Order: sequence, then structure tokens, then C-alpha cells
Amino acid sequence: MKWKYGFKLLSRICLILFYLIAFLTLFTTMEHITRIWFSGSSFKKSFGVYEPIFTYFDLSFNKQPELFNNSSFLILSFVSTTAFCSLLLLFLWFLQKLLMNIYKENLFLYENVSLISKLGYTILFLGTLSTYTEEQLALKVLDLLKITNAQISLSTGAYLDTIIGGVVLLLIASALKFAVSAVEENKQTI
Repeated sequence: MKWKYGFKLLSRICLILFYLIAFLTLFTTMEHITRIWFSGSSFKKSFGVYEPIFTYFDLSFNKQPELFNNSSFLILSFVSTTAFCSLLLLFLWFLQKLLMNIYKENLFLYENVSLISKLGYTILFLGTLSTYTEEQLALKVLDLLKITNAQISLSTGAYLDTIIGGVVLLLIASALKFAVSAVEENKQTI
């Protein structure tokens, strides 16, 4: 019985995080649009110096490279950021609905099969897009570094994690569909 209220609490936390990330997504979208299409505006200057954020490392330049003002780099950064924020928003939305369904009824519902499938597709497509484009950005930035007596290489393949994660969720949704069918059949025979 205690777990049931835990699902409701987690559902509410997901909803709160959803709205916070939606606000941050709006802010980062405005920043990217301003940097790409309104580069001469004073609004762009209010955002300060552009420094892309990378998941796997932190890199700061003493002087901002010209690459960070390149429109193709900014568009790639915009795609990566938008895909990542969309992934987070959809993940939190679907997870919130799933947790609320578990709280109200139980796990074995056809609606939950649909939600887990949507989670799988979201991670599969948006997660892969986000990770792949971020890797491309990181490779472009690492090409700017002039390192003597060493060599840096970035393993490109982190997007395989999101592909595997999405496929695993789709397999879980498939298995849950059979379980829900069995539960429904069992309810009808009783």
C-alpha cells in the first residue's frame, strides 16, 4: 500500500520537472534562434559569450573560437539541444502518465503498453539524434585544439546506448502486451 502513494509522488515530481525543463527549453530555444538568425541584435548580446555544453567533458577556451559563431555549428548545436530537451520532456510526460496509471489502477493496462512503447520510440529516435549530433559537435570542437606531445580521440558510438535502450523498452512493451492480454483473459474467465 505504501508503494502506491510512492507512484503518485513520483508522478508529481515528473510533472514538476517537466514544467521546469519546458521553461529551460524555451530559454535555450530563444538563445539559439537569436544567435542563428538575429546575430547582430542587442538581445543576442544579452546572452553573453556562447559556450556549448557537452555531456562527456568540459572544455573552456581562453578566447572564443570563430567556430562558435559559425551558423552551421550553431544550427547543429540547436538540433542537438532541441532533440535532448524534447527527449527529456517526452520522457517525463510519458513516465508521469505511466506512474499515475500504476497509482490509479495497476501496471497491466493496454494504455501502459502504449506508454512504454512511446518511451522506447522516444529514446530510440530523439536520444540517438541528440547523442549523435552532440558527438559531431564535440569532434568539431576537439579539432580546434592544438596539442603537442599527445593525441585526443573521442570514441563515437555513445548513440548505440540509446538505440539499445529504446529497443529494450520496445521489447518490454511487447512482453507487457502479452501479460496484459493474459490478465484480461483471466478476468473474463473468473
